[in-house]
Amino acid sequence: MKQVLLIDDSPIFRDYIKSKLTAKGVTVDIGVGHLDSLSKMRSLVPDLVIIDYNANRSFIFDLLEAKRKDPNAQGVPVIVTAQKIEKEEVSRLSGHSVRKVIPKPIKVDQLLGAVSDILKIEFDIDETPCILEARVNDNILFVEIAQGLNREKIELLRYKMRELIELYNLSAPKVLVMMTDLSLSFVDGPNLDLLLESLTADARVRNKNIKVLTLDGFARDYLEGNKKCADIQVVNDLSKALDSLLRDAAGDASTVISERILSAGAGGGKEASIEMRFKSELEAVIQKDSEALQSVAPGIKIAVVDDDVVIRTVLAKTFSAISARVDQYETGNAFVSQLDARQYDLVFLDLIMPGLNGFEVLIKMREQEYPAPVIVLSAISQREAVLKVLSAGVKSYMIKPLQPDAILKKALEVLKASF
Repeated sequence: MKQVLLIDDSPIFRDYIKSKLTAKGVTVDIGVGHLDSLSKMRSLVPDLVIIDYNANRSFIFDLLEAKRKDPNAQGVPVIVTAQKIEKEEVSRLSGHSVRKVIPKPIKVDQLLGAVSDILKIEFDIDETPCILEARVNDNILFVEIAQGLNREKIELLRYKMRELIELYNLSAPKVLVMMTDLSLSFVDGPNLDLLLESLTADARVRNKNIKVLTLDGFARDYLEGNKKCADIQVVNDLSKALDSLLRDAAGDASTVISERILSAGAGGGKEASIEMRFKSELEAVIQKDSEALQSVAPGIKIAVVDDDVVIRTVLAKTFSAISARVDQYETGNAFVSQLDARQYDLVFLDLIMPGLNGFEVLIKMREQEYPAPVIVLSAISQREAVLKVLSAGVKSYMIKPLQPDAILKKALEVLKASF
């Protein structure tokens, strides 16, 4: 029986890989921390080690050097995953039986292909083109699926949803599944069943809190005729879907959308209260989230594009506390002018600015295929603006004024994407 030692701090990654390998009869052991990982390396002498470089960079070379000196373990092949890694570090890894360095977000077929080559086992990998993304804003979990239904990514969705639910502590999450790009047929029925299983795998997700947005006749008929979909509402209009999710006895849905949908924890109050809230809360926030954020993307580089000096200052102070580099841009023009010269791990972008506004900056970034994820910041709360942001494909955004805990949590969500 083949044996794999997996050393990674991400539960979504561990659980997914363990499920895929276990299904093929492979035993998977998890290494937790330096001593445990080293002990299992020596005692188990696995057939393969998969280790996350960024989360474990403090001891990865100690571990690899100890493996090299152990006559039993020195030949064990290693796959390294990395959110961010320099070329010289890749060269250094090559001397330690590292067979493959796979960048994150990971392409499932690339990872399983590498595992297959080393362990000599075959995986049935679904290569259907598919874009599947999950994001949280307020207590709504947005799931967007485009191009097609890919079983690998649908299986991953159950782990990603659990991770987001726990990150945001959602006791009764509301889910909006957006599939407006899909055109399906009867052959997609099994994949729709798998999608339903992933959406409802977590007991905290109730059918009545799931809305599916689709324009496809087959998808609508299939979901409405499926007993598993009892209480799941299928709609063909984004505005109605949001109304349905956000309507409650406390007020009108339009007001709730205006005040809540863009917020990942936004607070009220005047600008003057931002700094007071920042000073009183930052230390507790840093203790809770900063270590996780640093392990995801150590030495991260962040761009803040906003004409509001208070917002730029709050963001700069928040991320400087974890030694991140923050470059501030007062206008969209200033940021766009350096797109070719600087690479950022994350961009915070205001919507309303003099010169190029946020929507125009997004278009420029798309034209240049600029890879950094974007978190949109806005003081806009009109319903039409909210829908425009969603329609423009922006998944992560926050309403001003901002709180440090919300900022770090949203950054952690975006940067923590493993797949």
